[in-house]
Amino acid sequence: MPGDDDDRRKLHGHAGEIAYAAIRDRLLRDEWPAGTRLLEADLAAMIGVSRTPVRDALRRLSNEGFLDYVANAGCRVKAFTAKDVEAAFDLRVELESYAARRAASRIGSPAMAALSSLCDQMEEVAADHVGEPRRRDRLTPLNQAFHAIIIEAADNPRLAPLLANLTSAPVVLRTYRSYTADEIARSMGHHRELIQAMQAGDADWAGAVMRSHIHAGYRAALRDTGLFGALAEDTQD
Repeated sequence: MPGDDDDRRKLHGHAGEIAYAAIRDRLLRDEWPAGTRLLEADLAAMIGVSRTPVRDALRRLSNEGFLDYVANAGCRVKAFTAKDVEAAFDLRVELESYAARRAASRIGSPAMAALSSLCDQMEEVAADHVGEPRRRDRLTPLNQAFHAIIIEAADNPRLAPLLANLTSAPVVLRTYRSYTADEIARSMGHHRELIQAMQAGDADWAGAVMRSHIHAGYRAALRDTGLFGALAEDTQD
C-alpha cells in the first residue's frame, strides 16, 4: 500500500541519517587509521541498522571526501596528503578573505548580532574544559555558522557553493580538535576582531584578520595530520 511504502522510506531515511552520523563522528575522531577498510556488515552490527543505510552512508561520505571507494574492495578511510591540506586551505584563504572584505561594507545589524551571539557561545564552550577533546567538537558547528553568516553577507551568490565543499572537508572539520588552548584563544580573538572590523566597515582590516584566521587553521591541520615538512618535500619532487 502507498502508506506502507511511505513509512518504509521514512524509516530507511532515518536509519541512513543514523548510520551517516555515527560513521562520520568516528571518522572525525580518527577512530580508524587511514587505509582502514570499512565493512558494511561490521558497521551495520555496530550501529544497529541494516546494511542498506550503511551502504548509502558510505557512498555519501565517499562523495564528501572522507573515504576512498575502491572497486571490488569497498570503502577505505582516506589518507590525506600535505597537498590535500594545502589545496583546501589555500582556496579558503583567498575566498574567505574576499568574503570578509565584501561583508564589511554590506553586513546588516541582524547579522552582526548573530555573529556576536555565536562568539558568546563559542567562548562559553572554549572555557569549559570538561570532556576534552570531544568538547571541542561543539565548536565546529558554531564556527561554521559564524563563517556562513559572513559568506552570506558578502552578497555574492557564487561564493557559497564554491566554499561549501571546502568548509566541510574532513581536514577542515577536524581543525579545532588539533588546536592547543592558546590556539583556541587566538581563534576566539580573531572572531571578535572580525566583528570589530565589520562594525568599523573596514574591508582591509576584515580581510587581513580572516586571512590570519584561516592560515592558523592551516598550520594546525598540517600538524594534526602529521604533515609538517611534507609540503616542502612535495614541492621539491
